[in-house]
Amino acid sequence: MYTADQRNIHSVDEIIDGERLTLTLWFSRDSSHDEDAKLISLLSQNLLHDKMADSSLPWPASSSMYWFSVEQASEQQLGFNICWARLQVLGYDICLSQDVDCDSDVSELLIKPVRLVRGNEMLEQEFVNILHVLQVVHFYRWKASTLQTREVNIDKKITKLSEMQKQKINGLKSVVLNDAGLVARVFCRFPSEEIVCIHFDWKGIVAAVKAWEDYTSTLIKQIHFLLPYWTTHQSMYNVQVGE
Repeated sequence: MYTADQRNIHSVDEIIDGERLTLTLWFSRDSSHDEDAKLISLLSQNLLHDKMADSSLPWPASSSMYWFSVEQASEQQLGFNICWARLQVLGYDICLSQDVDCDSDVSELLIKPVRLVRGNEMLEQEFVNILHVLQVVHFYRWKASTLQTREVNIDKKITKLSEMQKQKINGLKSVVLNDAGLVARVFCRFPSEEIVCIHFDWKGIVAAVKAWEDYTSTLIKQIHFLLPYWTTHQSMYNVQVGE
């Protein structure tokens, strides 16, 4: 349930059913606000002057946007980080690439490079942050049937977790998932079915990393071509993007 108050402060109060991962822009119908012009200008500058490859990498918002608790008062309340919880429900863990104190602020943990863990194995590929790896995992679930048929050489080493790494992962979960019961009630309606419905293999994940990059790059190009139409007509038309 999406709401905005008189000060134009927006919030999501509740997800009633289902979920989706979305790149979203809000364009105000109220002429007293100038978000439209700011967003268009900012996007145009970024797309024209920044490196296209870097533009597709997700960057977290405030950590409070990802923290769920019953009280919703603060991140000190029992609750969980939605990104970490979603990955755990899907059968994954996260290992921080850098040696970071687990007592660090959650907002700092959100922007740290991470590696993906499944069981006792870890993919030695660094993702820029938790949102990056979450999007790749969701992309793998979405495109699993096609990704698993691709011939992929795993040039990224799959390693066994050390005892120290396991301890760090558990320490991290004690911070970002400090109410396991709440995670189960919110996410795990049919967890076992969801995890086993897709056959897992590391080749599929490695293929998903590259496929996700190609997919998001195409979306960035589409936005690049469509922005002038929005600027001129306040409407976006479907334009075929060439090679």
